[in-house]
Amino acid sequence: MLDLNKVIKQIQGLENRSQDDGSGADLLSLALSKFEEAASDSEKFEQKLEASEGTTWWPLAKAIEPFGTVSGISTKAPTTALVVGVDGSQIMPSHHEIYSCFLLNIGISAITYGLKKAPSLLSKPFLYHRPEDLYPLVDRRRMHIDELYVSLERYLLEFEELAQTAISLKEDGIATLALFDGALIPWSLEKMPPTYIDQFIERATNIYALLRQNEVPVVGYISHSRSSEVVNMLRVHNCPYEQSHCRNFCSELNEEDFPCSTIWPLTDRHLFKNSLPSNSRGPIFQSRAKMSQLFEDQNRICFTYLNVASEVVRLEFPRWMVSNKSLIEQAFVLTLNQTSKGMGYPIVLTEAHHLAVIKNQERKQFFDLVGKQLLSLGVKRIAQSPKEQKKQTSFV
Repeated sequence: MLDLNKVIKQIQGLENRSQDDGSGADLLSLALSKFEEAASDSEKFEQKLEASEGTTWWPLAKAIEPFGTVSGISTKAPTTALVVGVDGSQIMPSHHEIYSCFLLNIGISAITYGLKKAPSLLSKPFLYHRPEDLYPLVDRRRMHIDELYVSLERYLLEFEELAQTAISLKEDGIATLALFDGALIPWSLEKMPPTYIDQFIERATNIYALLRQNEVPVVGYISHSRSSEVVNMLRVHNCPYEQSHCRNFCSELNEEDFPCSTIWPLTDRHLFKNSLPSNSRGPIFQSRAKMSQLFEDQNRICFTYLNVASEVVRLEFPRWMVSNKSLIEQAFVLTLNQTSKGMGYPIVLTEAHHLAVIKNQERKQFFDLVGKQLLSLGVKRIAQSPKEQKKQTSFV
């Protein structure tokens, strides 16, 4: 139980800043001035970025469009359209429960506009309980699954269901969009063994191939993004050295003492919140994050920031969409329209979330059903571990 009387004194010590105000007006003002300087001489800036690639202690994104690009997005959506959204949740395996297993629940919402079709709203549960599910073979060794493994498997399952649903419902002449809840870059993948990483990339590549063949644009929608890839590019501009070589010049300094850190810490969304008008996007960048670099060129993740009025969101999409101007503009228009219809958040993602979420009562019912099945199979005694049982009661 949380003792609020004890924690309230600590709460009173919180800094006087809101969650969304960046890290100070002076920092933001300086970062914006550096942004304008870089945009005014984008060729020189790009040259320094290329010279510094691989010598900074953070990945540098690659600008696909001029650094100062601002593009308005039409608020008029196509007459007919199909938008599909996906989200997921899980019940994690626990050796304290009556049975070791895990469950992934995928929520899928598909809404058509301009056609007399009812929305398709469904959830799809996937139960994993076999030994090969709980102890997958990686590098000829059986690994013990954890929350990281389950979240990556959920990513792939969500991605696959999203693609299959969008492709199956797509009709000729109807603008289509597949919206993924969250980042397309699998950031946590780098913590996994090399063999699993290779398998993951192969599975994701197959999904991208299906989307590309069927000309279905896919966008990862990231609200309140904490990414700072563009700010990291500006740190190179802010670096006083001809080449930003962190190890050579700053290896003995704490990061806050780096010469470039006068504009750090700051997120990209705070930067663009103050430089992008409503209903417009910034330049398109290609991420050079390690996990994006593992994909073949056409599937490497690109991103931009879009001001949807209520916030500045990060949108991620594969490189092959950038080369298809009509397809990517269609994706931006439909994304903005979805956010407008959802009053600040895409309506298909909101619906998918409600379909996917597993409530505490549903978790209890799930294990009750598992227990009944075990009894029907002749299991004599089923019970939670003593720890789990005692956590639900108190002796005092």
